[in-house]
Amino acid sequence: MAGSKSISQLKTPIPASSKGTKRGIHAVAERAGVSIATVSRVMNGVTNVDAKLARKVWKAVSEMEYVPNRHAQALISGRTRLIGLLVPDIMNPFFPELIHGFEQAATAQGFGILIGSTHDVASETEDWARRMLEHGVEGLALLTFKEEDPHLYDLLKQTPMVQIEAGKTPDGPEVVAVDYETGIRQAVQHLAALGHRDIVFAAGSLDNFTAELRRTCFRKAMLEIGIVVTNAIFDEDHTLEGGIAAAHKILGRKILPTAMICSNDLMAIGALKILHSRGLDVPKDMSLIGLDDIHLAEFTSPPLTTVRIPRTQLAEACFDLLFRKLRPYEDAPTRKIVSTYLVIRESTGFPPHALQAAAAKGKGRS
Repeated sequence: MAGSKSISQLKTPIPASSKGTKRGIHAVAERAGVSIATVSRVMNGVTNVDAKLARKVWKAVSEMEYVPNRHAQALISGRTRLIGLLVPDIMNPFFPELIHGFEQAATAQGFGILIGSTHDVASETEDWARRMLEHGVEGLALLTFKEEDPHLYDLLKQTPMVQIEAGKTPDGPEVVAVDYETGIRQAVQHLAALGHRDIVFAAGSLDNFTAELRRTCFRKAMLEIGIVVTNAIFDEDHTLEGGIAAAHKILGRKILPTAMICSNDLMAIGALKILHSRGLDVPKDMSLIGLDDIHLAEFTSPPLTTVRIPRTQLAEACFDLLFRKLRPYEDAPTRKIVSTYLVIRESTGFPPHALQAAAAKGKGRS
């Protein structure tokens, strides 16, 4: 048929892996004007290669569209250069930025990542861990913000690990802790400076380690301004629906509080929806503070005052601990702390009684 070609005439791109790894590396080395060993070291993420030589190698790789056979490399070197990453809920807007930061840090050192979402279910967490071990991950980052089941630690005892807020696991993985105390103290003191005393806390579930940390920090911060917390903590969970449920409970009080702090931004956004639906103005009728500073927080109406957890810094701290553990000849810390701080936007203001007093004073002068 006119215009048709036989299979033998078709030009099909041949992946580097099928050409033979050695031949591919030889060609890259020749194009870059460096040794095969240098090409191998650059592509395996060895960091002590001269920057000028590394640029030559990557230029040659790009020009030749060379794709290394990672499977063959793993068989030869015993390394996959893969890291497993477990998060509780990939749909939670807190985690994409955390994953992105970890991925960037890993890529800079020549690692790829595998991602799993555990949904806070022990069996799913273990299934994902097994799957990642089957893929030959060199290390695992448990970014689940909780103490995991002991069986998981037994399963991974030969695997380098790092974890955010591991809870009571002194013999477990390296830990990156989040300093909630600083940010929550700033939130409470900010409200106190505005004149608030009746401050409530919408908390996460009682069985959540991170929620318990945040709850404890709130109690301590309130005590520092001279208030012992009683009947001011409303336990739900770290979701929009949890914030909605907490807000319903809070609005059921005989006397409304003048300010609410939520254990995360999703809860705050859920609470904001209910406050608006009841005709309450934020912050004139009630001030509202979240925690996390997810990207959406600055786009709510009003923009949300919140305690920021710097996720890029958190991700980099996690990767750094794990990377150091993968290089046993380096002295590595076993714990890092990432601090938090208050970001003041438009959802906090003077309490209603202060506004009323100011208005009355203004009328008296007129």
